[in-house]
Amino acid sequence: MDVIHTHQRSKKSFWLKVTMVMISLLIFTGVATQHAQAATLNSQIPDLSEWQGELSASQVKKLAKVEPFIILRVQQGSDYKDKYFSHNAALCQQYGLKYGAYSYSQYSSTSDAKQEAKDLYNRAPNASFYVNDYEEQTVTSGTTNSATKAWYTELHSLTSKHVLFYSYNSFAQSYAASALKSYDGFWLASYTQAEPTGISHVLWQYTDEWNCSPIGELVDASLKKGKTNSWFVDSTSNAISYKKYVTENGAKSSYTIWKNLSFTAKSGQTGTSGKTYYAKYYYKHSNGSTYLSLYDKNGKWVGYVNANAMTVMTAHSFNHSVTIYDPNYTVWNNFVWANVKHYSKNYVNQQFTVKYQYYRGNGQAYYSLYKGNTWFGYVNANATWKAIGTNKTVQIAKQNQTIWRNLSFTKKYGSTNTYYGQTYTVKYYYNHPNGSTYYSLYNGKTWIGYINKNMVTSN
Repeated sequence: MDVIHTHQRSKKSFWLKVTMVMISLLIFTGVATQHAQAATLNSQIPDLSEWQGELSASQVKKLAKVEPFIILRVQQGSDYKDKYFSHNAALCQQYGLKYGAYSYSQYSSTSDAKQEAKDLYNRAPNASFYVNDYEEQTVTSGTTNSATKAWYTELHSLTSKHVLFYSYNSFAQSYAASALKSYDGFWLASYTQAEPTGISHVLWQYTDEWNCSPIGELVDASLKKGKTNSWFVDSTSNAISYKKYVTENGAKSSYTIWKNLSFTAKSGQTGTSGKTYYAKYYYKHSNGSTYLSLYDKNGKWVGYVNANAMTVMTAHSFNHSVTIYDPNYTVWNNFVWANVKHYSKNYVNQQFTVKYQYYRGNGQAYYSLYKGNTWFGYVNANATWKAIGTNKTVQIAKQNQTIWRNLSFTKKYGSTNTYYGQTYTVKYYYNHPNGSTYYSLYNGKTWIGYINKNMVTSN
C-alpha cells in the first residue's frame, strides 16, 4: 500500500510512515518483540475504516467475543462519508459490539469545525464515544485552537458521551495545545519502542500493522492508558433517564460541575442564585454518589454535578386563585426559561387559578397558572402579590410563630419569641392567595420581615 493510500485508509499521515522508515533495525526488532508480546486480543483496540472493507456478520461476531470495543471512521471532513460505516455500525449494534466514532477532520474555520462535529454525531448517534482526528493543518480563517475547541463544544452540546482528540504530540502542541485541554482525553499516535511518558493520554496508537485475526487484516491498533473499558463505552449505557427540572439548592458550599465522570475537567461551579437546569439523565457512580447530567435552556449539555447540589422543581398542590398585578414579569413554558408563553403586562388585573407551586433553590416561588382547565404557564409568584400601603403600629402578640423573609415562606427571619411584646410599624400589607393577610414590619427604616396579621395586635 503506497503512502497516499495508507494515509487515506486510516489516520496515518506522511510523518508516521517516515518515522517508521527511519527506525533502525535494532529498534524495530525490539519493538516487534515488545508488540508481539503485547498484541493479544482483549487488550488491543483496532480502529477500522472503509479500507478494511465491508465487515461480515461472522467477523463482527468474532470481534464482539474478543474485543471490548472498536473504533470506526465515519467521515473525512463533512463531505466524504466512509463507504461502509453505516453497514459496519449496524452489525456492531446487532451483535453487541461497542464502538467509538471518529472524523478525520479537515475544518477550515470555527463554523466549519462545528458543522463537522454535528455531522459526525448525526451520522453516528449510537457511538459510545467520539473522536476529533485532527492531524493536518487545514484552518484558514481564525485560529486552529478556537476551531478545535469549537468542534468539542459543538459535539458535547449534543451528547454527554466522552469526546477525545487524536493526533501526534508535536502536532497537537503546535496547533491545538489550549483546545486539547477541553477534551475528555487524548488519543496519542506515537510509533515508538516504548509508550511515551510525560504526555497525558487515554489511548496510545502504537502501530498500523497489528494482525487482527477476527478479520484477517493488518490494522491500526491502540492500547488503553489508565482507563477501564467502561470509561470508554459506558459513559451513557449507565445513564438512567431522569427528565426533570432541577435548581441549585442554595447551599453555601458550591459543587463542581464536571465535563466527565472521571473528574478530570471542570465545567463550572454551582452557586446560591437558584439557577435552573434540565437534567436528562442521572448516573450511579462507582464512588457511591449520584450525578445529574445537566442541560441549559438551549438544550446544550452543561456537565455533570453531584445530585446533592440540586433540588428537583417539585409540584406542590396549591389550589388558590390569584390576580396578576405586576406588568413586568414573563409567563414561561418551562423552568429553564427557554420559551415565553405570555407577558404579564397583557393580563394585569386578570384572575387565574394556581393548581401547583414550585420553589427554586433561592427560595422564590413559581405558580402554575390555569384559565379554567387550560394551562397558562409558569410565573414568578411576586407578579401576583400586591403591596398595599398603610401606616400603623402593631405589637407582636403571640409566641412560637414565624416572621418570614419572603411570602413564599421558604426563608425565615426568626421567631416571634425574640420580638414578643415589641412594637413595629406596618408600611405595607399583602392579601396572600392562601387567604391570609401579611404585614410588612419595620423598625424605623430597618425592614424586619413579613408576619401574619393574626400574630399581632394593632395600637
